[in-house]
Amino acid sequence: MSSLTEVAHGFSNLWFTGRLELLEGMSHEAVHRFNAMVRRTKRRRGEWVFVHGDVADSIYFVQKGRMKITALSEDGQEVVYEIVGPGEIFGDTSTILGIPRSTSAQTLEASLICEIRQKDFESLLTAYPELSLRLLKFLGRRLKKAEDHVLNVICHDVSTRVREALLELIACESGMKPDQPVSIKITQQDLANLIGASRQKTWQALKELESLSVLRLMYRSILVTAPHKLRYAHFPETRKPATVKPTLNLVAQGGSANVDRITGFSGFTR
Repeated sequence: MSSLTEVAHGFSNLWFTGRLELLEGMSHEAVHRFNAMVRRTKRRRGEWVFVHGDVADSIYFVQKGRMKITALSEDGQEVVYEIVGPGEIFGDTSTILGIPRSTSAQTLEASLICEIRQKDFESLLTAYPELSLRLLKFLGRRLKKAEDHVLNVICHDVSTRVREALLELIACESGMKPDQPVSIKITQQDLANLIGASRQKTWQALKELESLSVLRLMYRSILVTAPHKLRYAHFPETRKPATVKPTLNLVAQGGSANVDRITGFSGFTR
């Protein structure tokens, strides 16, 4: 165990009920058995849960806080594939496939993480076949999200990608009232890595939104003061000159290899 990691005690055995989509609608018995198998740890900001190349023998769930799932591009630049929030699962694909980690997971803030060993998770899937269907649907939604991300990078300018990323991060905040100010704990560099843009262009887009009283740039965070302006205000967009249709045909014909060349991202499993 890392010196920065503490085992967490005293949490309700049924904390996942209604909070983890994977278990929604499952029997009380299934939820109780699941919670009996998980190990909870507190993680400080910046701590690595796993890194590329590690043995994948556990699946993780976020109870509190946020994680970023990352990899390195060929030129050594960090790419943020996804921000994972409360109730979400990560580290599952590599574990299920029995391959080493192809991404890394790092906390963006102080977090409470739950871990279940591969053999225990597989025993749950065997005991409760409906859980396998839920997992399949979850993986399908993740794939759809990845496809949307590729299209977003191809079709939209940096300003639009910044706004859409902020709206998605706001949507992940639990217990937030509509249109109240939201503090998103993410650095400008992490946001740039998430949307596939340079830090300078991301900063310029954020400063434009700040000048419009949409948000305020804070230390290691972004305070969105007017979420409704992100949703409903009209912002002019400069489209990329490249046409989309031929690019998408290339993706369809060449598969993931062409996606890699177009976006600079490589295929990944978490």
